[in-house]
Amino acid sequence: MLLVASAPSASAAVMWDGDASHGTGVFAHIGSECADPGSVTAVDDPEHGAVWRYDKPAGLRRCESRGISIDGQEYDFQNGSTYYLGWRSKLSSTVDNNATFQWKSYGSHVQNYPVVLKVIDGKLSLLQRQPDETRIIWESPIRAGEWHSIVLGLHLSDEITGGWVELWFNGEQQTFSDGSQRWACRTFDSENHPKWGVYGAEGDDVVNEIDALKIGTEYADVAP
Repeated sequence: MLLVASAPSASAAVMWDGDASHGTGVFAHIGSECADPGSVTAVDDPEHGAVWRYDKPAGLRRCESRGISIDGQEYDFQNGSTYYLGWRSKLSSTVDNNATFQWKSYGSHVQNYPVVLKVIDGKLSLLQRQPDETRIIWESPIRAGEWHSIVLGLHLSDEITGGWVELWFNGEQQTFSDGSQRWACRTFDSENHPKWGVYGAEGDDVVNEIDALKIGTEYADVAP
């Protein structure tokens, strides 16, 4: 027992495994977040095996999952804690959209989304929203039909610059528009949950395939 306590396994910090092989119960909510004829299903990818397919047809505003479920209960992300969210994503279209990922605020909030990833002019763009302004802090060109790996580090704080954001793209840590690799900002607003999928691009059919979803406390535990 002493050996186990003093030498935890390398995967001990993984708190949630959202792999498509585990079924939609890994998410706290889908339902109205992806209404018919949209769908969130597990499909087989020849390279990665079971992956999530978020299918948003033209005319539908969104097809997303919201929040995560651990042991059958929606997890409440905690102010003052640090989380790393990792996944792979492949978009069928690079048309402009509102989000492919949201760190979305709920309850009594002023930020709406402290952090969001969206496509603007063919670039995957990371936006950070403070109470008084929204800024594009990073962007990279992407092409439809290509897999990209993403790790987002979030230290949660409701203080204006008490939290921070880190980003890895295709295995490399990214530098933000201010020259830093850790963007200081407000990252927690009463209640926040992750949302993956497709939001916006209402006039277009857009599919976002997502694989290797994990959340943990260290980068190494969630890197796709």
